[in-house]
Amino acid sequence: MSSNVNIQNLRKLSVLMDSKFSGPFGLKFGLDGIFGLVPFIGDFISNVISLYIIFCGMQLGCTPSTLLRMGLNVLIENVADFIPALGNIFDFFWKSNNKNIEIIESHLREPSAATNKSRLVLGFVAFTLLSITISSIALTAYIFKLLIEWFALFTS
Repeated sequence: MSSNVNIQNLRKLSVLMDSKFSGPFGLKFGLDGIFGLVPFIGDFISNVISLYIIFCGMQLGCTPSTLLRMGLNVLIENVADFIPALGNIFDFFWKSNNKNIEIIESHLREPSAATNKSRLVLGFVAFTLLSITISSIALTAYIFKLLIEWFALFTS
């Protein structure tokens, strides 16, 4: 698939967002962590840039499973942002844009290997979510059964 996307410029954008600056103890951070400190607008700007990188991955021919894996990186970062203060700290460490550029570059080097790895990651996530769901249902049923037994003890 031909594209006007320049991977070097995309990498520069990613580095600017995730790891351009050095902080204490050698911590690398970018504008994403700084934007995250500004309520609503900062996260909106960061998400637009993250989605732009995913869109460029699509233009570069990344497979749907690879694009979903990239989206998962952004989703994890956004879910963490729901935790006050800790979500902002998480932004400085997760670096979803850098991860997504690495995924795009991996796809450009070896498309089938990148697709297979993405499918494996997505399969693991699906299995984990299914396991959590089944465990939650089983635990709820067990607690409900205990409550019924406990209630029966006091009513007889």
